[in-house]
Amino acid sequence: MKHNQYKDGLALDTLNHIKELSVYNTNYYLGFDNDLIYAESDDDNTTEWYLIKNKEFLYLGESYATEGDLLNRYETRCT
Repeated sequence: MKHNQYKDGLALDTLNHIKELSVYNTNYYLGFDNDLIYAESDDDNTTEWYLIKNKEFLYLGESYATEGDLLNRYETRCT
C-alpha cells in the first residue's frame, strides 16, 4: 500500500470481513492486495485500524461509527 494512496480515506465497504476470526470489538478483514487488516473498536464510536504484516501490527488510522464512514489515514495514533 502506498503512503498517499488513500489520503482521502478508504471506503470501509471495500474490505472483506472475516466473520470466523472476528468477535465483538475485534474484527479482521481482507483488503488492499489481500492483506490482513485488524480493527479494534471501543464502546463509543472509534475504531483503530492496523495492517498485519510480517507478524507486526502497523497502524493505519481510525474510523468512526457514522454512515458512509471512511478509514482515515494517520501517521500516529489519535486516541
